[in-house]
Amino acid sequence: MKVTRDKVDGTHAVVQYSVQILLEGDRMEHVFLTGDNAPVVATDTCKNTVYCLANQHEFESPEDFGLIICKHFLAQYPTIVNRVSVEIIADRWERLTAPDSKGKLTPHKHAFKRLGPNKPFAHVQGEKRPQHDLKLSLTAGFTNFDVMKTTQSGFVGFHRDRYTSLPDAEDRLLGTSIDAEWTYPSHLIGKLKVDYKRASLAIENALINTFAGPSDTGVYSKSVQQTLYSMAEAALKAVTDIESITLKMPNIHNISFPIEKYGLTNKDHSGNPTIFYPIDEPHGMIKVSSADM
Repeated sequence: MKVTRDKVDGTHAVVQYSVQILLEGDRMEHVFLTGDNAPVVATDTCKNTVYCLANQHEFESPEDFGLIICKHFLAQYPTIVNRVSVEIIADRWERLTAPDSKGKLTPHKHAFKRLGPNKPFAHVQGEKRPQHDLKLSLTAGFTNFDVMKTTQSGFVGFHRDRYTSLPDAEDRLLGTSIDAEWTYPSHLIGKLKVDYKRASLAIENALINTFAGPSDTGVYSKSVQQTLYSMAEAALKAVTDIESITLKMPNIHNISFPIEKYGLTNKDHSGNPTIFYPIDEPHGMIKVSSADM
């Protein structure tokens, strides 16, 4: 957890990261075979290094901090470490909005709420060997971004056989949990011109806006597959710096509850049900990758 305090207006900002570091080197095999620990960078050292680097550097995103960590270990231990893998998972803290001392709703200077279960992440890998240039790779994304819309979704005309029981649905609830991962081209990684924080927000907005459609009319989804493909296309257009994107979305079902057996009617003026029971399993998992587009 890092707290940054603005010197001018006293506003605080926070980030919270879970960091995993994996170190590889040509001499590591010797450790496993003989028990000679001379080439080992202790996990305690790795832990302390993360806190010290967070103190010494300013960073705006998990991607930025991952690159800082990766470059540090390759430079600090050139005879021991030649490959570093860094995984960072970020907790989402959002600034609260509350009445100020005069009763006006404003962003709070130092109070936050945690959002979830959605968590952004970054994976950074670096490799440096003698007489070779530093090689970096970077993927980023988020997991468990729960979204739902209560209409403008259907699923009809699918293949049927003797084992099919699912009825056609022209108007249904569409609920899912988005996992997204995108890759940056190697020639851009670590360059100042890439604003990773802004890119992540632009991708997230493109995905959400494509899923939901305009706020007053929405957009019809013929299937999760069709919607997922359109979301991936929108993300690639929104951030041209990314090389590829992969999306996974389970079809989280909300089933109309058979309330009629209790003498009630599960329909409103639209003719559609109002009471549902959500189920997690079993469900379909739909995946699309721009590498296959």
